[in-house]
Amino acid sequence: MDNNEYRAKFLTKINSNKIITGIILGIFIVLIASFIIVYTFFGKQLQLPSYGYVVPLFVIQFIILLTTFILSISFFRSYGEVLAVMNANDLETLKQISESRSWPERYLPSFIIYSGKIRVFKWLRQPEFHFTELKEITIKTNIFTRGKQNRLVIFHKVNGGTFFFAVDNNSAQKRHLIEKAVEYNPDIIIKGNMH
Repeated sequence: MDNNEYRAKFLTKINSNKIITGIILGIFIVLIASFIIVYTFFGKQLQLPSYGYVVPLFVIQFIILLTTFILSISFFRSYGEVLAVMNANDLETLKQISESRSWPERYLPSFIIYSGKIRVFKWLRQPEFHFTELKEITIKTNIFTRGKQNRLVIFHKVNGGTFFFAVDNNSAQKRHLIEKAVEYNPDIIIKGNMH
């Protein structure tokens, strides 16, 4: 499979995940909206309990689901943005690294490295860092999660501040992160549990 085919396949998988997530969230939004409508318009006729607290609760849930829906669109779109600008070498590396990842991480990795940058994919936001912005990367065992995502990657930025995210315990992925960090920023300090 050449790089263009792989890019198209990756985008197809991301779009499939986006559609599935959208359908699930859409069903919940429709159910909650329907419940609010029934309570608001038919509550008294159906002699339902007082909706003094029920409707506000469902309105809050509706707002949370709608916000989650909007955030998910941004989350999946950011993968497409990165794939669209990746060069052939970075795409080839992504293909090799993806083969070593677990099934859920294969097409929704927690980070992608390209053109001297790393884009981190977290649900609420997808920040991007140039490796030259970082002075230190610390990798440590994450005691707050169980299962595969048991490494915490902490970026210490040159201008101060830190950023962290979880990755699965995949040696090829960790090696890729460290090698690219050192390649793009030879002065970077790498600390922590690499195994």
